[in-house]
Amino acid sequence: MSSTPPEGPEDQGYPPPYGQQPQQPQQPAYGQGYPPAGGHPYGQAFPGGGDPRQEAPPSKAMAITSLALSLLFCVPFVAAIASIVLGVIVLGRSKDGRDHGRGMAIAGIVISTVVMLATVALLVVAVVLGLNTFKDVNDLAVGDCISADNLVDPDVEDEGFGLMTIESCTDEHDAEVVGTLTLDAEQAAAYDASPVGEICQSLVLDDPELFALVGPGIEVLTITDAAEPDAGDQVACILYNADGSPLDEPLLD
Repeated sequence: MSSTPPEGPEDQGYPPPYGQQPQQPQQPAYGQGYPPAGGHPYGQAFPGGGDPRQEAPPSKAMAITSLALSLLFCVPFVAAIASIVLGVIVLGRSKDGRDHGRGMAIAGIVISTVVMLATVALLVVAVVLGLNTFKDVNDLAVGDCISADNLVDPDVEDEGFGLMTIESCTDEHDAEVVGTLTLDAEQAAAYDASPVGEICQSLVLDDPELFALVGPGIEVLTITDAAEPDAGDQVACILYNADGSPLDEPLLD
């Protein structure tokens, strides 16, 4: 037979005897985590994800794109402007103290700026050289050596000539300007009625040096920018080889 110990007063709902402490429920050992097993300790990362307090890593894609665009010399203005814009954005983002590719962004901006300035400089040089190289009859001066399509072609008559350029007189050229004349109103009105060659023929006849140059091999020609010049337009007198072959030295001293 088994015996059951008699219940104490506390087991029967009575208070314990005087001077005796009531039994306390057992507490977890000092240092044991909370909540109990099966729960998540405080600060544990969420399952399947990173620490929500950690910031995303800085992106350098814009900086790389800015640097790459700065090297596209085939489309300097479009690529350079895009590169500078992206570079400025990257520099703005870098104010948070993280490395978003600041060095590459600065390199892209510098290269793009240099490319744009160099392109502008080349365009200016090209325009200046063009203005100094391509001429019309009104801009010609005595001593200029010129070339142009159909200028002195004996097989082409009254069809005009192409774009005229100034050449070095020691290089091959079509003709040399030996005289110019600005037409007044009377000369312009009589220009179509009289043979155009008379103006320069008179010039040659009045100048012994020019008269000595003209002969069987060298001929004189009067040229204008317009078939019907107006008062104030210039005519130019040029000497050229009668057979259409180029000159390779200056005719005037």
